[in-house]
Amino acid sequence: MKRELMENESAGESAAYLRLVRETAPRVHCIANLAAGPDVANILLAAGARPILAQEAEEAGEIAAACSAAVLNFGTPDREKLRALLAAGLAAKAAGVPVTADPVGAGASAWRREEILKILEKIRPDVIHCNFSEALVLSGEPSKFQGVDSAGASLEERIRQAERTAGQYGCTVLLSGAEDVVSDGERTMVIRGGSPAMGLVTGTGCMLSALAGAFCGAGNVSQGERTQSFLRAAAAASSFWKACGELAWKETEAAGGGAGTFHVKLFDAAGSMREWRENIEDITG
Repeated sequence: MKRELMENESAGESAAYLRLVRETAPRVHCIANLAAGPDVANILLAAGARPILAQEAEEAGEIAAACSAAVLNFGTPDREKLRALLAAGLAAKAAGVPVTADPVGAGASAWRREEILKILEKIRPDVIHCNFSEALVLSGEPSKFQGVDSAGASLEERIRQAERTAGQYGCTVLLSGAEDVVSDGERTMVIRGGSPAMGLVTGTGCMLSALAGAFCGAGNVSQGERTQSFLRAAAAASSFWKACGELAWKETEAAGGGAGTFHVKLFDAAGSMREWRENIEDITG
C-alpha cells in the first residue's frame, strides 16, 4: 500500500492516504495549542488516528519516540512547554518518527520568535505548517501582518515564500491560506478549495497540522523516499481538510446554522469523508 501511494500520483491519491490512516490508526503525539487541544484530539479520532496529548517535558521525548508521528504546536507557549517541544522533537527525530511543526504566531513577540527559531534549528522538522506571515519570520524577515493572519499576500508571493522556507529548513512546507501551497523546495503544489468559514472557528489551522502529522505517520516510507512522501502526505492532508470545510459549510447552510453548527459539522465531515474531488495542481517547473 505504501509503495502504491508513491507510484500512483493521480486523482484520488489523497483519499488513498486517508484510507491508510484508517487502516493503520497511527499514534500521533501532539503538543497542542491550549486554544485547540480537545479539537486537535477529536479531529484525529474522526480521521482514524490515535491522539496522545502529553505536554510534560519529562515524558514528552519518550512518548514522541514511541509514536507514529509527532506534531509540535508553538501556540500559547511558556518555558515548560518549550522544553517539552524540544525534548519531543529531538527524540522523535532520533527514532525516525516524522515531526510536523506549527510555529503559531512566530512574530507575535521577540521572545517567541527567538525561541521558535532556536528550537526549529535544533530539531529540523520534516514538515512545517505555517501561514505567510509566520514563514516570513522563519526566513528572518519582519512579518508584514499581525498575529497569525496571512491575508494580503498574493498566491505568487506565497508560492515563492513556501519554496524559500522549504529550502532554508530542508523540509516540506505547508503554507496555508485561501489556496494552500506545499513545497519541498524543488517540487511545489497548490491546493484549492475549502471554505472561508474556516476562519469562524479557532484552531482549524492547528487541526490541519495534526492531520498533516497523521498523514505523514501513516504514509511514511523508506529513508530514501521520505522527502517525497512527506510532500505528498502534506498535500493530501490539505486536500482532505479543504474538502471537510466545503462539506461542513454546505451542511451548515442547509441547516440554517452558523459558527457553532459549522464547528460540529467539521468533525462530522472528517469522520464521514471517504472520497472527494481533488483540486491539486503541481506547478513544479
